[in-house]
Amino acid sequence: MIRGLLAAAGLLFVPVLNAAPFAWITNQGEDSVSVIDTATAQVVARVGVGHRPAGVVASRDGRRVYVTNPESRDLSVIDGEARKVIATLPLGSGPLGIAISPDDRSIYVSDWYEHRVDVLDAGTLRVVKAIEVGHSPAGLAATPDGRRLLVANRDDNTLSIVDLGTGAAQATLSTGKAPFGVTISAAGDVAFVANVQSSDVSVIDLGRLEVIRTLPVGSFPYAIAHDPVRNRIFVTNQHDNTLSILDTGVGTTLATLEIGDYPEGIAMHPDGRHVYVACWFDGEVAVVDAETLQVVRRIKAGEGSRAFGDFIAPR
Repeated sequence: MIRGLLAAAGLLFVPVLNAAPFAWITNQGEDSVSVIDTATAQVVARVGVGHRPAGVVASRDGRRVYVTNPESRDLSVIDGEARKVIATLPLGSGPLGIAISPDDRSIYVSDWYEHRVDVLDAGTLRVVKAIEVGHSPAGLAATPDGRRLLVANRDDNTLSIVDLGTGAAQATLSTGKAPFGVTISAAGDVAFVANVQSSDVSVIDLGRLEVIRTLPVGSFPYAIAHDPVRNRIFVTNQHDNTLSILDTGVGTTLATLEIGDYPEGIAMHPDGRHVYVACWFDGEVAVVDAETLQVVRRIKAGEGSRAFGDFIAPR
């Protein structure tokens, strides 16, 4: 059953608050989420959630933050303004990846053990649909038009492209080995999939529904951020402790940065200039200048910082 009050509160990039967006970082080692004010680079709050949190997504309006807790098998819902958990929803056997629809009305959660994606109504926090996908689904991404959901099926080496109107797969594409993180370009025409065990990125044309390029990166790539201004992707490489930066136009590697110990979650800041990277073993967030490709800041977050998902609200 759902525990807690369901409330609506405004936050993040609302002009009256005159505040920069917040980064919401899951700390798996301490069952918490650190709230980083990106204007001051300070942790301004720490919110207790379920056991061993991993996935996180902030709603686009900044009102809610959703966190998957695989080991307590539930979903924590955080009020963005009050910075507290307002509901806990038991969910499946292994909730992991999480995404949100462009209108903030639907939440998508991949279940690692039950090989499905649960679709929740954000208003009622009820599961309204269960979509069967491949084995061990991990990363999720919704297209900007809200019509399709991309699901990385790690143990099948595939990507499911789901029609959200019908709940059926439009296509199932072969990727590299053990796909995990998936990101869609701002224009919605191309997807990027991090293949952990083949150490590469599959580039997918979402119009033609086919893999058009495979790009080598570092060892055990985990997640990807897309920079639409400079036409680049940033890829976290777990085993190299590096960040690969690639020009997606020509497919070349521009730089490989030493970023921190076991980098995982990554997100582009709404300012279009900075990239935030959660480093699991360091328990910190590295901030990269997307123009100079230099680490400009390191922020201590908490024990076991993972932040798998879109952890910064766009506004």
